Amino acid sequence: AAAKMNTVRIPVGYWITGFDNHPGGDPNGWKVYAPGAINYLDRAIREWAPKYNLLVLISLHAAKGSQNGNDHSSPADPGKSHWSSYPENVQNTLDAVEWLAKRYSTNDVAFLGIGLLNEPSGTTNEGVLKQYYYDAYGRIRLFSDCLLTVSPLLYQQGPYSSDWASFMPPPQFHGIRHEWHRYQIWGYEGWSKDRLISYAQNELRNDISEWKGNWLFIGEWSIASSASFNDDDLRLYAQAQINAFKGATGGWTYWTWKFYNDDGSINAWSMKAMVNRGFIQL
Repeated sequence: AAAKMNTVRIPVGYWITGFDNHPGGDPNGWKVYAPGAINYLDRAIREWAPKYNLLVLISLHAAKGSQNGNDHSSPADPGKSHWSSYPENVQNTLDAVEWLAKRYSTNDVAFLGIGLLNEPSGTTNEGVLKQYYYDAYGRIRLFSDCLLTVSPLLYQQGPYSSDWASFMPPPQFHGIRHEWHRYQIWGYEGWSKDRLISYAQNELRNDISEWKGNWLFIGEWSIASSASFNDDDLRLYAQAQINAFKGATGGWTYWTWKFYNDDGSINAWSMKAMVNRGFIQL
């Protein structure tokens, strides 16, 4: 709150519910994860966020079977995504987001909504993904008008690459945000600082302004880079991205607020460190 933020995005795994009602795969797989996370999510939404006048957006970051095979989705089969290949995985995810929405929708004023699935990769079936979004919306809207974000496949994060701009349009669907994670890191190795700054000032800004679908939410971004920035250029790079994101009417959240070595070191993955050192100015 002191950094002028109003929203916190909290990633969770499917095991936070403490159940898996669908046979197939490993119905006891959720039991291998550390228990007790729900207690901290409860405190974040019911105690800490209201205290500091913040809203909380939950992100379903790790779905059963993994939607992208990356470590942050906790795949049982590293590097492989099996989420969309098995109906029991999708049903488990539907149960999880419905359970979370029911838990917080009634009396918790700091609960903003749910990101229905984080970063589904190109190996995820697009048809299954879209039907999941329809089904999740249908279940949750029976009892809640909370905000819901939908993410396209990772390679579809642009204004022209797919038909996502016409997906779940208002007024038939309400409270939907379209989520992009537009990092200039992977695939940008070898780019100079000047080229990265120019990209943020031009191509990134244009892509956002050209988007014609539901309100755009930049769920993750960072000024972390393999390029060599001096202090002034890093401030310029951060401001170029923030200026571009002003065109995203659904707002943005940074990845991430806090890193393990927030001790004054320059770690661009830590928004806290970047704000404290004056590189990110809001």
